[in-house]
Amino acid sequence: MSSPRRMPSVTDVVVALGTGAATLAALIAAPQLFAGDATVTVDTAAWWISGAVLASQAIALCFARRAPVSVLFGTSVGALLVGVLAPTGLGSLADAAVLVAVLRTTLLVPPRRLKVLLPLAGVLVAGGQTADILGSSAVTVPGALGAALLQAVAIVALPAAGVLAVTARRDAHRARVGETEAMRRERAAVVEAAVARERTAMARELHDIAAHHVSSIALMAGVIERQIATDPDAARVAVRQVREQSRVLLDDLRQLVGLLRRDGDERDAVETLETVTALVESARATGRVVDLTTAVGGGQVGPLGQLVIYRMVQEALANAARHAPGASCEVHLDGTRPDVFIATVRNAPAASSIPSSDDIPAREGFGLLGMRERAGLVGGTLEAGPDAAGGWVVRLTVPAEPTNTPGGPT
Repeated sequence: MSSPRRMPSVTDVVVALGTGAATLAALIAAPQLFAGDATVTVDTAAWWISGAVLASQAIALCFARRAPVSVLFGTSVGALLVGVLAPTGLGSLADAAVLVAVLRTTLLVPPRRLKVLLPLAGVLVAGGQTADILGSSAVTVPGALGAALLQAVAIVALPAAGVLAVTARRDAHRARVGETEAMRRERAAVVEAAVARERTAMARELHDIAAHHVSSIALMAGVIERQIATDPDAARVAVRQVREQSRVLLDDLRQLVGLLRRDGDERDAVETLETVTALVESARATGRVVDLTTAVGGGQVGPLGQLVIYRMVQEALANAARHAPGASCEVHLDGTRPDVFIATVRNAPAASSIPSSDDIPAREGFGLLGMRERAGLVGGTLEAGPDAAGGWVVRLTVPAEPTNTPGGPT
């Protein structure tokens, strides 16, 4: 049983039957159309040879998709045989199968192979046409060669050129479509990467906001628990402070959610160096001891750098509240150097004898990791570690731009 892959396609069979039927019908009708020509009669060998070749070409065309090169060569040889063995003046009938084979081969065979196949087919067609003209008429050799050359061009060159032009346009269209699809995928990948970065940034902001306020609320809740029985008035004051801290936390969360929902033309509320004072005051309102010192100089920090400084101070104060409850903190903003701005947060050892439930982990946590990532975004550096007194120091250094004020730093 034959493999299905070796069976001719339906299209090839239909085309082959159509071509064979048309050429054989023309051959059968030729004796009536050319009744005065003795060479075109059914009882001659030339007529039967032509019929056999036309039938063989039709059968070969059934396999044009499976073996296009062999089919083109076979049909071209058939056209040559008709002209050489049966010069009846009807040799052009054999060229019809060659035309079909040329179209199929040009579609299926790589162009580099066509450089040899098409000229060879043209030579065979021209040879068969020349022999047919010279054997069936009194035309001179130059005239026969000219007519045969035109026949070869019409049967081989022009159809092949048309197919190659259409194929080139099709390939160019596919290339454009592929390029467009690749650009679309690239844009989608860029958007996905940007969204991932924004999600990471939002998660970091949410961590900083929640860690700062929730740690303060937890600290005050612990104080209230001890004051309820001993100092109810102070406990009531602490409760109001907890309520205020909760309100501030909700405001910050609303601001972050509003940033996610905002339209493109709205402006963001960005923390700056001036808002560090409010941050420190908020920490003091919880009963903590936080000192703030600022040294003004000749360096200026851009908006993004100021936001990084603010977030570092916020996170450092939150870490101090968690890991060193009751310890005093010092915040120092140093802008005296023209090339860098240094922000330092130092906390003393824990003043409470009760160990914290959130001791400093052995490895770097997400808070310090977020601060380091922010510092890297503005070309700065972050240093964090214990000091000689047993406390903890976080130092952020960000690039600054010198002012153009005459007279230099103040």
